[in-house]
Amino acid sequence: MKCKAKKLPPFETVNEILNYNPKTGVFLWKVPRRSNSIKAGSIAGRINNHGYRYIHIARRAYAAHRLAYLLMTGKDPWPYEIDHIEENNKSNNCWNNLRKATPAQNSANRKKGSNNTSGYKSITFMSSQRLNPWLVVINRKEKQYYLGSFPTIEKAIEERDKKGRELYGDFYNP
Repeated sequence: MKCKAKKLPPFETVNEILNYNPKTGVFLWKVPRRSNSIKAGSIAGRINNHGYRYIHIARRAYAAHRLAYLLMTGKDPWPYEIDHIEENNKSNNCWNNLRKATPAQNSANRKKGSNNTSGYKSITFMSSQRLNPWLVVINRKEKQYYLGSFPTIEKAIEERDKKGRELYGDFYNP
């Protein structure tokens, strides 16, 4: 299992400087930062270009959802990733919106690719195939599962969803 996230500082260090509200997902500084330019009680971190909140501790940026896991459990989730259940709002760091996941599980609920031709994840429309134009291929752990070509989008979705639930369980998100 390969986790791209870096290891977190010790629980004690993070707990001394950050306050986390599990109901709202908001992080507040407990102590002033950068020579009092950031006051205690102010919201910690910034939202990056991808929609995730990052908080700087000792000159390193850490994902807020990983810090939430650390503060709630006392343990660094590494080598696991932390998945946002509500995928459309990556800055929602409420405790009930976060779950520990393997990299494969976390990738199960990615959005469809920008080069998607069908409008559906794992389904390609093959205009050259008149009888069965809907091709279904699911990728998981560097393996491709070719499920076949189907005459209708509905049948393709049905087969994709059946295999997706089998492969990813609760993490499957069509």
